[in-house]
This record gives sequence, structure tokens and C-alpha cells, in this order.
Amino acid sequence: MHVSLTALRKALALVDDLAETDDPADFGARALPGLDQLIRCDSLSYSEIGPAPGQVVTCAHPAELVTPASLAAFAAHVHEHPLVTHHRATGDGSPVKISDFLSRDRFHRLGLYAEFFRHRPVEHQLAVSLPSPDTRVVGIALNRGRGDFTEADRDLMAVLRAPLMTALARAQSRQRARRALALIAGGEQPDLTAREQQILELVVQGRTNDAIARALEVSPRTVAKHLEHIYRKLGVSSRAAAVYRATALPPGIAPPPGMRPGRPDPG
Repeated sequence: MHVSLTALRKALALVDDLAETDDPADFGARALPGLDQLIRCDSLSYSEIGPAPGQVVTCAHPAELVTPASLAAFAAHVHEHPLVTHHRATGDGSPVKISDFLSRDRFHRLGLYAEFFRHRPVEHQLAVSLPSPDTRVVGIALNRGRGDFTEADRDLMAVLRAPLMTALARAQSRQRARRALALIAGGEQPDLTAREQQILELVVQGRTNDAIARALEVSPRTVAKHLEHIYRKLGVSSRAAAVYRATALPPGIAPPPGMRPGRPDPG
């Protein structure tokens, strides 16, 4: 696959930006504008469909693409969506187009088109699905009113799917870490300074020393020195052990997924 130098630079900038996503709720708003710069389209959306029938949460770019009324219409007909149906049947999250499954005439006969897509207008769509911890279908869709997406567009989305998955998983992990830290009762931790506590929280969120240094505007060497002090106070000798020690909850409450011994949180 040929990717221009300009597209490669934009893709790297998008990946770098997504790496800083701390909250899964912000993922769509950060990912969609960057994707819009990489692949020509008229609109984009990040959607979480399910687990309950008709349950849909969507972030759109441009934001005015979806209104409460149009979202209700989409939710009412989402069971007709060929790409959602494909993912539910196969579990395959690879890039797919509506034209892979339906002719234009058949697409136009759907209630989904009559009540939602034709008002956008959306005649062509390319979408990827991302892993979900439950039965939700999580995906990003690129839309055009004219001219179907090319195989080069599909190939580029296939390459981008892996960093998109990683960024979303990292944001979900950081959210779990924040919740675990919030549950720790006051005084549970050893006598850490305010800066040591700040660094420990960033470590638990999956930040590297370099990322912590950038966030706190200090040198990586300073971060490493603080970590030495943190390890000593926690009575541990490794980053993974510090994460587990920091998120150890009161008896009867299990650490969040990815925080168990020997399984440091990704990030």
C-alpha cells in the first residue's frame, strides 16, 4: 500500500494525540477530526451500540450531524445496518463498506436510509469495529455523499485500526485506574509527598517516564528519582508491583482488570 509522506505525518500525529487520551468518553472527539484529515469524507461518527436493544451513544464530526431526534431514528433502525449486522455475526472488526453487502437500490429501500442516512446525506460508508468488553458494537464510520471509498482508503483504515484499538484500551485502563485510586481510603498509602502521589497516579494510569516528565514539565531523570523514593516507601522493586500496591483495595474488593499481580496495566 502506498501512503504519502503527508498522510504518514498526519497518521503519526493522530496516534500521538490519541496516546494522551485519559477518558474513553473523549476518544471519539479526539479521533474523528484526525481521521478526517487522513481520508476524504463528508462526516464521521464514533458509536457504541447496545447492549440493550435500541441503545446508541454517538459522537459525530461535524458535531451537528446528529441531533437527539435523528439519533432516535438511527437507534430505531440500527438493526438494519449491514455493517453492524456483519460485526455481530462474525466478530470481524476489519474495515467494511456498505457496498460490500448491499447495492445502492437495496440500501435505499432500508428504513435506516429513509429515516436517517438520506437526511445527512450518506450514500457510502466505510467503518471499522473496535473491541468491546461486553456485547456492545463499538465502531468508527466514515461517510460520503458522493463517490464510494477506495481500496486504498480501506487499507489505510486497516492500518489505523490497531493504534485506534490500543488508544481506546489505554483510555479505558486509565479510567479503571482512576476509579481504583478513588476507592483507596485516606491513609492507606505510605507517607508520599504530593509530587510522589501525583507521579504514582500517572504511573497507575499507564504513563511512561517520558510522558510523566512532559506532563509535569520536569526531566525524565527527576521522574526516575521520584520513582526510586516511591518504590522504597511502598516496599516494592518494580513498576508493576508499585501499580498493584497502589491499587490494592480493602479486603473483599478485587483490583480492576489488568491490575492483578504479574499483569501491569497497559499503557
